[in-house]
Formats: sequence, C-alpha cells, structure tokens
Amino acid sequence: MRNYIKYPPFEWREHKGLCIPRGPSFRWAREVTIRLTNCTLALRLPRHAPPPGADSGEWRLLPRVYDLEGRNHNDNVMPSQSWLYEGIIARAWAFYGPWFTGCMGNVHFSLVGLRLSQPNPQINFLHPRALETGALGHVTAGWGHHTCGNKPYYQAPLNWTPLEYLPLPTVRFDMRRVIQAGELERFVFFPVGRDKLIKISFVCNQYATGTQEEIDARISPEPMLELVENILDSLQVTPSPELQREVDAVREAYPDAAVSPDCPPLDWPAHVDRDGLTILPYDEKLYAEPVR
Repeated sequence: MRNYIKYPPFEWREHKGLCIPRGPSFRWAREVTIRLTNCTLALRLPRHAPPPGADSGEWRLLPRVYDLEGRNHNDNVMPSQSWLYEGIIARAWAFYGPWFTGCMGNVHFSLVGLRLSQPNPQINFLHPRALETGALGHVTAGWGHHTCGNKPYYQAPLNWTPLEYLPLPTVRFDMRRVIQAGELERFVFFPVGRDKLIKISFVCNQYATGTQEEIDARISPEPMLELVENILDSLQVTPSPELQREVDAVREAYPDAAVSPDCPPLDWPAHVDRDGLTILPYDEKLYAEPVR
C-alpha cells in the first residue's frame, strides 16, 4: 500500500540507486461489472489516479448493455481499417518514488470490444485457433506497420500464455518497443461471441532511459506488474446460456482444440489485409493515401 507521506507526488530531489515505486493499493480496489449482450464481465480496479499533469486517459463505465457494434480506428492507428472497436472502460495509475523523488512510472488499463470491419461468416472466435488468428491479426493491424528506419518499432507476441481459468478460450501476451526501452504492453484476448472479441490492455511505463536492464536497475517494474496480475486474477467472465451453448457446441465438435501453448514473435514490420486476419508483407505504400 502506498504511504502518501513517504511517497508524495512531488519531485524535489533525485533518487539514487534502485527505486521500488508505490502505486494504488489493490486491497481497496472495487469490483466493476460490465454488461455485454451475451456475457457479463467483472473485475476489481483501483480508482482512477493518473500521473500529475498527464492526460487523464479515463473512460467511464456507462450503466448500459454494450453491444460492441464499434467504430473505425484512426487511419494512423490502423491503416487497414480492418477492425472496429468500442472503448468500454479505461483508467490510469501513477507510481511514485520515496521521499519527494516524484513519479517513476504509470500503468494504463483499457478494456475494448472488437469486431471485424468486414463480417466473416467462416470464422468463429469461440474456437481457440480462430481466437489466436484474430488476436494476432488485430495487433498486427494496429502495431505491425510501425517502423524506425527499416526496423520494426514493436515486437510481439512475447511471453505467450493461455489463460485456462476462464470459461472461454483466452490468451495473454506482451509487446515491447524494439527501438526504445521502458514500456511494456500486456494484452489479454478472449471471445464474447462468434464474431466479437474483448481486448484488455495494460501499458506499463518506467520513467528512465537506457537499455531495459539499465532501466530495471533504476526503477523496479515489479510493483506495476503485481498490480496488473492482481487485476487479471480478479477477472470473472459469465457467459449467457445462449453463449455457453455455442461454446459447448465448439468443444463437442473439436474436443482437442486448445489455445497454443506458445507462439513465436511475428515477422514485423507487416500489414494485415482488409479482412483483418491475413498477415501481409510490409509495404509502406499499401494503405497510403493516393496522390491527387
């Protein structure tokens, strides 16, 4: 738990040696309930507490049922425009060093509904391998096209892990910046229908420069990662009877189907086709605006 006297938000001196920052106490995190058309999600989240002076980054949960119809991404975010998204809830939490050394990092959380821009009746995300295809297609559509010179800016998936404690096929993996260290993004994907996915994202930032090893030696990432894991451990997914029947039908038809135990990093930079699923070789002109 953060001690507000020992870990104030003010920066009046430089920290020496390894800093173990403190953020919000998960002990007092309240459960929030998210109602979807055929599924209910529940998880515990600390109250919104962003870094001082930063953009709030909060999405307030609305008292309604989310149908996940979605909207287009910005062209710069997703050139292929192959996925629609609906932002549901987002919060941020600052982490502080001791005795007036200021903010040392932050964690930003978001939960988003996804669906393909072009409906594909041939794919059923309730099947574990279709879930994998959707998750990898989406992250490639959003991040695979970013480059620094001729090198990819991001690398994913890392630390690929199936989550078997939820009633729907679920996968967790990380993404890191190749060029610049100090940021880790952790994703969790699971289906909430044959054509709809939920994406949970955590972006963990350490406010230091250098290699990842040098940054970790100055600011420990463990308190931030502990908060991430506590939130994920609190996640509960309750399918509706109709959705549960669809899940059971897939399991009956494909009794051996499961999320892959591992997955190597994708060959980025890359694009996806307009279908949102087919990964294509990188071509900077593929989705460029035509010259008029």
